[in-house]
Amino acid sequence: MKCGRHPGGDKVDKLGLCPAATDPTYDGFNQGDSAGRACWIVSGTFCDGKIQGSFADKQDSCKNCAFYKKIHAEEGITKLTMGNINFFGITQVGLVRKSNEDRYLIKELKDKSVLIAVADGLGGGVASDYAAEILRGKLAGLNHISRNNEQQELDQLARVIDRAIYTESQENNDLEGMGSTLVGVLLRDRIAHWVHVGDSRLYLLRNGILTQVTEDQTLARFLLEEGEINTEQLPTHYSRHVMDQCVGCGYAEPETGCLNLLAGDLLALSTDGLHGQIPENTLHSILNTDNNLEIKANALVKAALDAGGEDNITVVMAQG
Repeated sequence: MKCGRHPGGDKVDKLGLCPAATDPTYDGFNQGDSAGRACWIVSGTFCDGKIQGSFADKQDSCKNCAFYKKIHAEEGITKLTMGNINFFGITQVGLVRKSNEDRYLIKELKDKSVLIAVADGLGGGVASDYAAEILRGKLAGLNHISRNNEQQELDQLARVIDRAIYTESQENNDLEGMGSTLVGVLLRDRIAHWVHVGDSRLYLLRNGILTQVTEDQTLARFLLEEGEINTEQLPTHYSRHVMDQCVGCGYAEPETGCLNLLAGDLLALSTDGLHGQIPENTLHSILNTDNNLEIKANALVKAALDAGGEDNITVVMAQG
C-alpha cells in the first residue's frame, strides 16, 4: 500500500515498522518477503489511518482491498518445475460460493525437498476463511523437516496447527467452530510422505491406474468400521458428508503414510469441491490423458463447474 512503514521507509520514525514487513513467520509466503504478500494474516498492520487487528477483525476491509484481491488472483494458479518434478496448482471459487475458502501451497524447503498441500476451510464465513489461512500460513512458515522422521514431524505439525486453530476459535466468538481439512505431501528423494485430516484427498496415478491413497475421515467411515452400516448403505448414507475429524477440532488424529514414487507417477491433491462433484471415472479419464498438468487441471476444474460448481474447487498435482 506504499505506506512508508517498510524498513528504511519515510514513515518509520513516526509510525513504526509494519509487522507485515518484519514478521519472518510468513517469509516466502505467496513468494513475498516476510509477510509482505500476506499482510491480511498479520495483526497490527496500519491501513485506513488506523492500526488493524487480527484477520478476524479486519477481514471485511481486507477482502475489499485491491492488494488482497491482486495477490489472490495471482496465487490462483501456480506452475513450477523443481528438479525433475513438475507442479501445478489451481483454485477456483466455483459457481455458488461467494468467496474461496480453499487454500493450497507449493513450497520448496531449504534442502530442496518440496511441500505441497491443500486445505478446505470449515465453519462458514470468516471462520472457514481464517482457518484455511492459518493452516496455509503455518505450513508456509515451515523450512525444515528432519530426515528419517518425516511422518512423525508432519503428524506433530498437524496436531500443533489443530490446537492453534482450536484455541483461537475458543477465544473469539466470531470464529467458533472453525476448522480445515488438510492433505500435505513432502516430496523428498523420490518418496512422498503424506499427512491427512478430513475429507480432502490424495490420489496416485501409476501406469494408468488411479488409486485413492487417503481415506475420508467421516462419520460414515466410523460407522462402517463399527459395523453400524454396511458397504451397500455407504454410497447413499447421510453420514458420508459428516466429518469426524478436522484441523481445528482440538482432538485431530492425523493419518500419515509414504509412497515410493516411480518415474511418471502423478500425485493429485484435491478438495471435495472437485472429487465430490465429479465421478471417479471422470477424474481418472482426465488424469490419464497425455496432456500436461496445466491442461489436466483446467479440464478437472471445467468438469466440476459443468457438474454444478457447488463448492470451491482446488487441485494440486506433481509429476516427475
